[in-house]
Amino acid sequence: MRSGSMKDEAISFKDLSKAQLDALKDLYIDSRVDSMPEIELRKFVKEVLDLQVRGTVGNEEEREVWKEMKDHFEENFEEKIKAVIKDKGSEEVVLPPEEEEFKKRLEVLEQRKKEDSEKNVDMW
Repeated sequence: MRSGSMKDEAISFKDLSKAQLDALKDLYIDSRVDSMPEIELRKFVKEVLDLQVRGTVGNEEEREVWKEMKDHFEENFEEKIKAVIKDKGSEEVVLPPEEEEFKKRLEVLEQRKKEDSEKNVDMW
């Protein structure tokens, strides 16, 4: 046995079972969160969300973030989309095909809503 402190006999994550490692991670997460002041928590969460939301790769991840945003904004989601399109529309002259298609679908949705509200209940 080597002489010295316990630090010399380093325990590795490989020495723990999956359940033990998960329990240690839970302790670490709880301790980190509990020790952070609110301003630091907000900054940390913003950084994590920023990476998660802006770091999307591919359509599947983009769909997941889209659903998260839709669930978050709930009934205001369409308003948020329109505001973003209005605010940022003039900056981007050439829209990628996906955005152009989305814009067209949004316009069709608006037209249908308008038509539905103008229709009589009696269709005969």
